[in-house]
Amino acid sequence: MFIVWGRKLVYRKLGHVADFCPICRKPRPFALQRIGSAGHVYYVSVSQGELVGFERTCLKCRTVYNAEPTHYAKVVPKLLPWNDMVRQTFPNLHEAWADRLALEQQVRDNPHTLSAQDRHALIRNPFLLLSPKVEKQFASTHMDKEVGFALLGAVALLVTVPAIAHVIAPDEGGLGVLVALGLGIALVVWQMAMTGGRFMRRQVVPVLAQCLQPLQPTPGELQAVMAELKTLKHKMGTKLKLPELYAQLKMKARGSAG
Repeated sequence: MFIVWGRKLVYRKLGHVADFCPICRKPRPFALQRIGSAGHVYYVSVSQGELVGFERTCLKCRTVYNAEPTHYAKVVPKLLPWNDMVRQTFPNLHEAWADRLALEQQVRDNPHTLSAQDRHALIRNPFLLLSPKVEKQFASTHMDKEVGFALLGAVALLVTVPAIAHVIAPDEGGLGVLVALGLGIALVVWQMAMTGGRFMRRQVVPVLAQCLQPLQPTPGELQAVMAELKTLKHKMGTKLKLPELYAQLKMKARGSAG
């Protein structure tokens, strides 16, 4: 008998805290989780496992950051009104993030008054924060809804094409099956090859554009960051298409102007 066993990451929700979100560029409520490594049998674990770390997820942009629960005065089980959340979980939030909040105020007033060093750091930062998400996505094969539709289409081809072939050429039924199988495989492979691009367009580019738009980055500034990411061997540097990011930034700029 074959038994599936091993170790897996176990996530346990601890509650909620207030903190600063660099992607949203402002303080936000977060969900705090404990990450453990536990043994499993058939992917079922009965313990929270050995401590691996903690993470906090912004409830607005859904970006995940490393976390340290001891930084908070308290972890509350449920979301509270914002002022109560800050007072109970991170009462010195504004003092702890004073320098960054001052920079963000300068960004809102006039982003072009920032020093070149500060601009580069603020433009570069969201790319680095989202890079682990991109690395995880491209580290293994993923299926999205389009791949699911392609699988359904492949099944439909296997049913319909041989039936049609049998009507047209009764002696060539086997050929119809082979044609349907080939078309179905090609359809699924094509859609699987496109999953990475769809992931970037849906889950990375809009978040980057939302974060970068207040800075009004120039193409040259974005190209410099992308070149740096490529040098550092980040998949973000090759998987992100700058024209798609430019388009999103222009769209958001028009929306802000309107």
